[in-house]
Amino acid sequence: MAEETEDRVPGVPSAGGADPAATAMALGGASRTEADGFLRKQGVLSDKQSALADKQSRFLDLQIEDLKREDSVRHWSLRVRHISDVMKLALEVSFAFIVVALAALIATAIWTGAHNDGVVIEAFDVPPDLTAKGLTGEVIATQVQDRIAFMQSHADTIRASSSFRNDWGSDIKVQIPDTGISIGEAYRFLSFWLGHETRITGEIWHDAGGIAISARAGNKPARIFRGPDADLDKLVVAATEYVYGQTQPYRYGVFLGQQGRQAEALAVARQIALYGPPDERPWAYSRWGQYNSAAGDVRGDLEKQLQAAKLAPNLAHVWANMSCDEILLGHDEAGLEDNKRSLAIFQGAYSRQYASYAVASDVIVQSVVIAEQKGDFATATARAPEVQDIPDYNGAHLCLPLMMSSDLALDHDVSASRAADAGTENEQGLILSLTASNQEPWDLPPLPALMRAVALDDWREAHGYIVKLDSRPESSSPGFKPVLPVVAWPWLAYADARLGDFASAHAVIDRTPGDCYFCVRMRGNIDATEKKWDAAAWWFDDAVKQAPSIPFAYADWGAMLLAKGDLDGAIAKFEIANQKGPHFADPLEMWGEALIAKNRSDLALAKFSEADKYAPNWGRLHLKWGEALYYAGKRDEGEKQFALAANLDLSAADKAQLAKVSRLHG
Repeated sequence: MAEETEDRVPGVPSAGGADPAATAMALGGASRTEADGFLRKQGVLSDKQSALADKQSRFLDLQIEDLKREDSVRHWSLRVRHISDVMKLALEVSFAFIVVALAALIATAIWTGAHNDGVVIEAFDVPPDLTAKGLTGEVIATQVQDRIAFMQSHADTIRASSSFRNDWGSDIKVQIPDTGISIGEAYRFLSFWLGHETRITGEIWHDAGGIAISARAGNKPARIFRGPDADLDKLVVAATEYVYGQTQPYRYGVFLGQQGRQAEALAVARQIALYGPPDERPWAYSRWGQYNSAAGDVRGDLEKQLQAAKLAPNLAHVWANMSCDEILLGHDEAGLEDNKRSLAIFQGAYSRQYASYAVASDVIVQSVVIAEQKGDFATATARAPEVQDIPDYNGAHLCLPLMMSSDLALDHDVSASRAADAGTENEQGLILSLTASNQEPWDLPPLPALMRAVALDDWREAHGYIVKLDSRPESSSPGFKPVLPVVAWPWLAYADARLGDFASAHAVIDRTPGDCYFCVRMRGNIDATEKKWDAAAWWFDDAVKQAPSIPFAYADWGAMLLAKGDLDGAIAKFEIANQKGPHFADPLEMWGEALIAKNRSDLALAKFSEADKYAPNWGRLHLKWGEALYYAGKRDEGEKQFALAANLDLSAADKAQLAKVSRLHG
């Protein structure tokens, strides 16, 4: 048999005869006192054992209470320790923050001092008698400061401040010495030690001739200026200009030019161009060239601009200046390419060399000029008003409206051209500046009015404008006289030819240069007017060789062939002109006329429709469009085009033609 074991409650003697199961059930949910009482009744637990059990129970209770107190104290200690740790951490963080802040402050002071490029004017040494009169060293230094600020504000240039080797900006201040050691003195020491501050110092004293003043910038040599006591203010100005010229030579040259001191300005530009720092020389060559242009030496200007471009190919304004020179010399193809290059630079990363407002202005101006050179007068007139939304630079607020008025006339919208002129200076004359911005412009006969006369085939009126231009005193000025053969004489010669005076026409045009695109075009047009077809073709061929990417000579050539009756030859030239200037309306309109003459009015309609996109207010275009529609059997549409033409600008010949077709088809 397997050996049986007796179940017991741990720590409780056997219950003798008591049923173990009953005993376990009785003790299962009882407290210690109840359990002891039950066991005593059952005879299981003696009194002695019960007393011992009570003591053990009380001892356990005491231990529990003690543990509770210890646990409470331990929790309190942990909380205190946590608070202490948090406070310690906060103190350490605060200390670290203070250290970092101090380090940042010191680093900022060092960085600022190292990048301090301003000018500090120290108090001048002044005789006691002047000090007694209130002319202290600080007062003289303040006068120097005011003069420098005046020169800075009157040296307007396209250059960005960052492009100058020595840029002060507006950081011009007078330093009053402190006594003792201070934070200000410490900062000034850092700026002097680490930075590039320009420090101006000077002295005033009496000498036998009256009074003398010397001034210097940094370690550059001083210069002495002498004069009577009453000229002290003038001497201060002279001394200030000296130190400004020593430290800001390019800006000083600009200032001189804008004050009308041209000879001095030219001398400064020449000195920098020949002997200045490498990064200043191209700017100086460009300005030297502009002074040449002001004196009427356009080729001299081009030469200096080319020298500047060799030294710094990414100066956009240099290419713009060359473009102007090339066009004034009649080299339109070179002028167009220079314009494109200038615009690309202005629109690229190198634009940071220039003031932002000047870049914005020149981008618009260059875009308008390029559009004009491609015959895209619609784009030119649309973009011109944009310049009014930015600060004026180089007279763009005046020039662009004048250009727009002329372009409207060239786009055959004569009424809009007149409206653009209304209430403006165009009514009195064109302000045309062909030289540096500091040069006084000329008041010339209105170019927009000339273009309107040309658009309406009113050659007697056009001739009158050119004669006035050629005879005005301003036309003999050094700046304008050299360009008359290019900008005036070709128009005068062609006007003579259109008026039937071919002898005068040839006498005038023969005085124009042979490498002038516009001049050669007009030679061809004069011969075409005389019906000298072969001679005209020779000149047009020469013109397209001189400017292969410009559409005007191709269009002129096509017009000559159309007048000759060579319709296929004319269409071939109009097609090339359209390729060179896709938005030039004239070759498209004449292409349509050639197709009408070939009895292909159905094909002409597409050409007139396309031309209408770029010259929607051209009276002759709608007149010929209406004729093509009639020939194509679209009478109602043709009448609409005639009605449009009747309300638009027409030459005398076109008005007569409109009246004729209206009677025929009415």
